[in-house]
Parts: sequence; structure tokens; C-alpha cells
Amino acid sequence: MKFRIQKFLLASMLLICGISSQADTVKFSAPAEYCFPQTSVRSEFGKFDKVILDHNVIINEQDHFKPGDIFVGFRRKSQPDVIWLTDGTSWLNAADNDDTTPKNYPVILPNGDDKLQPVMPIMLSHEPIDVSAFVDDGEVWVGYGLRTADETWEKSYADMISNSRFSKIWDITGSTPASGLPGDLPTICLTATEMKTTVFTLNHDLPSNDTVILDIDAVGIATKP
Repeated sequence: MKFRIQKFLLASMLLICGISSQADTVKFSAPAEYCFPQTSVRSEFGKFDKVILDHNVIINEQDHFKPGDIFVGFRRKSQPDVIWLTDGTSWLNAADNDDTTPKNYPVILPNGDDKLQPVMPIMLSHEPIDVSAFVDDGEVWVGYGLRTADETWEKSYADMISNSRFSKIWDITGSTPASGLPGDLPTICLTATEMKTTVFTLNHDLPSNDTVILDIDAVGIATKP
């Protein structure tokens, strides 16, 4: 299975290019409310070969603004004891202790800290993905765990498991991708009193915005979600 990705990502640009920013804040004359589904799945013609899944992790009130990590997992009903976690790029076996790659899902947080916001948006993939091989077999799970500022993702993962802070957000089944969403899917509404707009200016020329083809069979993602 192959898919196209952009040759550079925002995180890479921030590392290789100096940037400057300017922020403007507009205060609203009255509180404004923005509502959106907690989970949404989009596909082309209702098929499973080009799917985008978005989800908003709701952090428990007592855990707001505490250091922690988000985890996005995949499990097959045919192999229920094998859990795969994504670091946003690859899928890694959660039980593989020899692989030292961090297995938490990267989320850009305000001020660059690692404190969990009340609502944490995630995306299963930045490009449409083909999940047709996992229809009636695959499940996507999401959760979060707590740790101290000096601890690593292993601690937050263990905390998530021990406190059952995870849930299934998508069952890859049915006639269309949306068929597998929970029947009691909630809608999230946020109230805002101001809007802050930040404009980033790159101080160096960007590399060309061409694309590359990655054969993810070669890196073990096609059969390991």
C-alpha cells in the first residue's frame, strides 16, 4: 500500500528555518459558541480505500493541564492481544520493548509544554488511508495517561492502562466507514470570548513543496495498520 505525503512537515520547518511571529487578539462583544462532533470520518464515495478520521480527546476535568500523553492505537479482532500504537508516522507494536521509539501521539500544545488541554484534537493520518483490508476486523482506540514533567511516555502509557483511560472510537465495519462510529457520538461545544491570530514568517527560503511516494510495505505498516 502506498500513499503520498508532503516532503516537509511543519515540525521540520521549525527546526531548519528561523521564524518570527506576530499575534493579534480580538475580543468578542459577546461569548461565541463553536460546536463540532467528537469523532468524524470522511471518505470518498463512502468507500474504505480513502479515509480520514478526526477525533477530539476529552480530558477528564481533574486532569486538565497536567503533564501527560495521548495514545492512538489499532487492534484487530483476529489478533486481540496485539496492540499497535502510532507516533504520527509509523505503527509500532506496543509490546516491543526493544524498539525505543516514543509511541505516544504527537500533539502541538500551547507554549510548547506537555500539559493536557481540556480538548485534544488528533488525526489518524494527514493523508487519506486505505483501511479496506481491515473491514470487519480493525478497531481504533484512543486514550491518555498522566506522568510528571520529567517522566517519559512509558509512564503515561502504564498510567492510561491501569486507570482505563481509553476507549474505542471507530469500528472498521459496515457498509461505509461512518457505520462504525459510536451510536451515542457526542457533539462538543466550546465557548470563546476572544480570538488570537498568530502569523508566522519564515526567515529562509523553503525547500520545494514536491511530494514523494513512500512504500509503507517496506516499513511494515500495510499489514500492521
